[in-house]
Amino acid sequence: QRNFRPNLQLANMVQIIRQLHPHPQRSGAPVGGNRGPPELCERHQEPLKLFCEVDEEAICVVCRESRGHKQHSVVPLEEVLQEYRNKLQRHLEPLKQKLDAVLKQKSHEEAKITELKEQMRQELQELQSELEALQRFLLGEQVQQLAQLESRFQALLARQGRNVAALDTQRTALERLIAQAQDSARQDGLQLLKDSKGLGFRTPGLWGSGLEGIGTQDPSALGLRTEPPSVLRPFVVMTLRPCCSQPFNPIVPTAEVTLDPESAHPRLALSLDRRSVKLAERRPAAPATKRPEGGDFCVLGLPGFTTGRHYWEVEIAGRRGWAVGAASRRRHNQRPDNREVWCVGSTGKRYQACGGAEQTVLAPGERPRRFGVYLDYERGQLGFYNADTMGHIHTFRAAFRDSVFPFFRVLGRGTRIRICT
Repeated sequence: QRNFRPNLQLANMVQIIRQLHPHPQRSGAPVGGNRGPPELCERHQEPLKLFCEVDEEAICVVCRESRGHKQHSVVPLEEVLQEYRNKLQRHLEPLKQKLDAVLKQKSHEEAKITELKEQMRQELQELQSELEALQRFLLGEQVQQLAQLESRFQALLARQGRNVAALDTQRTALERLIAQAQDSARQDGLQLLKDSKGLGFRTPGLWGSGLEGIGTQDPSALGLRTEPPSVLRPFVVMTLRPCCSQPFNPIVPTAEVTLDPESAHPRLALSLDRRSVKLAERRPAAPATKRPEGGDFCVLGLPGFTTGRHYWEVEIAGRRGWAVGAASRRRHNQRPDNREVWCVGSTGKRYQACGGAEQTVLAPGERPRRFGVYLDYERGQLGFYNADTMGHIHTFRAAFRDSVFPFFRVLGRGTRIRICT
């Protein structure tokens, strides 16, 4: 309707027809036929049978001879009416076509509204199902985490109970020896010498025997966490981020990681974009800059991290000889085996997590092709996840003091590690 423009000529014709025929045509009357008695001229009371083309008004035969119209062009009124009817008919056809188009578009838009409502209903139902599944998963994870924590505490309490019992036994023995020593101290001469032999003063290792390893230990030495666990944080962030309708300030920023060629072992071949690594087909020539030697075919990633939380993903092609994780600050003159490394990897049949003195054998079912690595520098946590399901695999806990770099190791031919973030 915004595209319609008023047609003044058509409006004038309609107005003339309304003046000539104030009463609508009866149903069944022939078009152009007898429409009843003609209208009369108001001045002469004669039928209006003529039309003045100059003044554009209907006149009678008396008006035609009058001074006002005698010099004007006059035609029969019926011819003018028929011409006007034809013009109206020609204007009505495009209007009807536009009306049909509007009705068709209106019907289409109404159908789209119905379709959108159905789509919204289905998406709401799917979202509700997904949220319920997530709620069930989190509830199950809560039960599992609490059960593991309870089991760990029970084991630690049992060990501490055994320590207390051992200390109680030592206390009883020491109290008895102290009493005997006090009694012997009151003896004189040779009797004191005999009593001292019986008490075992000259037997090395008797005093304090069995006390090693028994005593108060801090919670970290016992494997207790003084901070709340955060193994589920990456799962929650990566899963719920697409559902957020507002701009999302990521809790776990995705790190833009690339390989550092200066830290790469000479036997490793890096891709041109520095995002994948494998063993070289042949031993390369000596590089211009000195690169780390040794048996550890590893390379570090950039950048290094000294604060914050970071997340990156790597994909493993091949099942033999690989490891991914993080390593402490690199020095160019530092041998690779002197670095502190926390990683998850496979040496063939053995699939494990290694970090410092810790070596944990992992279940084969937890070996995905794509890993998510989550670093929380301040909390001293390095977590590994199945990047496809965000299922938790393993978490290291350490006190990071230096820069921490992404770490990659390739030991087998046919194995390739690719950075996905």
